Amino acid sequence: MRVCSVLLMLFVPCTFGLNEQIEGPQSPAEQPQWLADIRGQRRSTLQQIGFKGGVFNIPEVVWTQTSYIQVQMHPYDRFFYNLKERRFTVDKYLRDVGERYGGLDSMLVWASYTNLGMDDRNQYDMMRALPGGLSALTNITSQLHSHGIRVLWPYNPWDQGTRDEGRSDEESLAMLLNLTGADGFNGDTMESIPQSFWQASVEESHPLALEPELGGDDDSLNWTTLGWGYWKYRHIPAVDRFKWLDARRLTHVCNRWAQDHTDDLQAAFFNGDGFVAWENVWGTWNELVPADAEATRRIGHMLRYFGPLGFLQSADWEPHSPSVIQSDDVFASMWPHGSERLWTLVNRGAQTAFGPQIAIEHPRDDWFYYDCYHGKPLSPQGGNGSVITLEFEIEALGYGCILATPNATLDSHPLPFTSHNTDGNLTVFLREMEEMTAKPLSSFRRTWEYLPQEMVDIPATERVGVAPRGMVLVPGGSFHFQVKGVEIEGDDAHGVDVQFPWEAHPQREHDRLLDLSTFYIDKTPVTCSEFADFLQHSGYSPADGHNFLHNWPDWRSHTFPAGAANKPVTYVSLAEARLYCAWAGKRLPHSYEWQYAAQGNDSRLYPWGNELDPSKFPAQHSGRAAPGPDDVLAHSPAGDSPFGVADLVGNVWQFTDEFQDKHTRAVLVRGSSNYRPSGSKWYFPAALELNLHNKYFLMADSYERAATLGFRCVVDAL
Repeated sequence: MRVCSVLLMLFVPCTFGLNEQIEGPQSPAEQPQWLADIRGQRRSTLQQIGFKGGVFNIPEVVWTQTSYIQVQMHPYDRFFYNLKERRFTVDKYLRDVGERYGGLDSMLVWASYTNLGMDDRNQYDMMRALPGGLSALTNITSQLHSHGIRVLWPYNPWDQGTRDEGRSDEESLAMLLNLTGADGFNGDTMESIPQSFWQASVEESHPLALEPELGGDDDSLNWTTLGWGYWKYRHIPAVDRFKWLDARRLTHVCNRWAQDHTDDLQAAFFNGDGFVAWENVWGTWNELVPADAEATRRIGHMLRYFGPLGFLQSADWEPHSPSVIQSDDVFASMWPHGSERLWTLVNRGAQTAFGPQIAIEHPRDDWFYYDCYHGKPLSPQGGNGSVITLEFEIEALGYGCILATPNATLDSHPLPFTSHNTDGNLTVFLREMEEMTAKPLSSFRRTWEYLPQEMVDIPATERVGVAPRGMVLVPGGSFHFQVKGVEIEGDDAHGVDVQFPWEAHPQREHDRLLDLSTFYIDKTPVTCSEFADFLQHSGYSPADGHNFLHNWPDWRSHTFPAGAANKPVTYVSLAEARLYCAWAGKRLPHSYEWQYAAQGNDSRLYPWGNELDPSKFPAQHSGRAAPGPDDVLAHSPAGDSPFGVADLVGNVWQFTDEFQDKHTRAVLVRGSSNYRPSGSKWYFPAALELNLHNKYFLMADSYERAATLGFRCVVDAL
């Protein structure tokens, strides 16, 4: 039963598709009136918003009309950056996605959330902190452009609690994207993007593509050309409402946590839209299973061929074409372009559709018909009068594509700057599709699999029998290790958090009875004075000095801030913490060692007990600038653990174990700090309690250094 009228569907969420989708007709008999109604509402809506064509034909954003496959990715992905070689590996990343699902048209390079809020660096600082900084980003963008791939940044509008950039977000984005040559941005959490962002980019002489995460609104059709679609699905495909208003507008269908993307890909293909191939979801690897990857390759190839030729921007697009014969499960959009016609079909059923699929008028005997999915010509079957039928196969949950043309070779011209060039040669395209579809999609794996992680080994130190200076004994014994991650997004079904060696897959909660050996642990985090001694005697100098000891007046002369001798050293990377520990004959603690030293054997929530007592740890801050940590013994002995370990919580986060999989490296950080920016739930979550940890993503020294992150070391005991 229909729950809202067609008249209302363009304006009222009803119970289906929110404001981004138009529910399809419930039967073929309803299609003519349904189509007339939504055409009328389109005219009314465009008149209401004063639409004069928008910015779709501005040269700098024309590419958005054919940017079908977009990836959201993190630059710390190990396929994109090689830590050992200290260089970005763009070609390796593109080779991987090309082999698996046919390549990209645009890339959303996301460096901010989830690490954003670890300290007071703002979202733009996180981009500057990538190895090589903005110069490297400029080079990356140039490399991607050479492959025909457009580049977007994220914009986090909720980031109003970190360092003040000193100019508006509109100005900042326009300036930085112009400086690096990037092409647009995705508005994180934004239903629509204000016109002021478009205007700022125009004033910067660098018009940007604006892509709201939550789809868009009617008015913004005047200055935006893209949007994401978090869509709802029924058996009868819905129509992309914004593309219906102007077929040049492209939605990237996004379903980040799906393990089966059939609905997403079919909805995109039916609507002539794009797809977000998002696998590295905040460091959790949610792979496109081979069947989805192969479907993405195939529909991407068809969209990239017909989109630049102008079919998929047709103002006369007819969704739910009445040409379809097998209407219970097979649905089609018809895209007229000049005298030619294109149909994009989806089979929503669990059975392969055989036999005649569409019935159409046959203008003349010299017309040609092609099954563009299987790459084969079709012979029309005669019918009543001038109506013919076309017979072809659409596999279960699969796709179809039919072209009717008076030309054996298309003579249209592609739009500029497409990632996969097409010269309009139909013969070549059909041959490619025939080869690509030789195996049915059903022959590819559909089951989803976890990507396993490994805990990076921490080599044991030389064992000692007496506590080194500044260290305390933690006697070995049985320890019930119970801890969970505080990541904002993700669940065990996808492999959020980490995978300890005894676990079958990554998971948020960890519970294990461990037999720990005796060790010594630093009573306090390593101090500025101690780190200065390391610099002086080791001669260490960073290869990339960005943010290294950022709060020191002159680290080259080993000069730390006045009064900071006994404060934890911060603005050091994981590698630099390891270097210090090794220089001192020590190592970093395992996460469970850190927790045992903090907790003892009674599972207490805080080093001093189970009650939160603000007098036993540093005051907490939330301004736009991190205040810096307290002295390491400022709350000792009252805040010490049962073993006499001090400054464990609420002053600086502390490095422990590193975990990695094929794509991502991360370190577990413990104890929380005295600073977290305010104003948004999306900032790096605190983990003050001893049964909590957070996961900080790693890339390179410049990216990892933070005002709130320190460390302490351990030594193995005899």
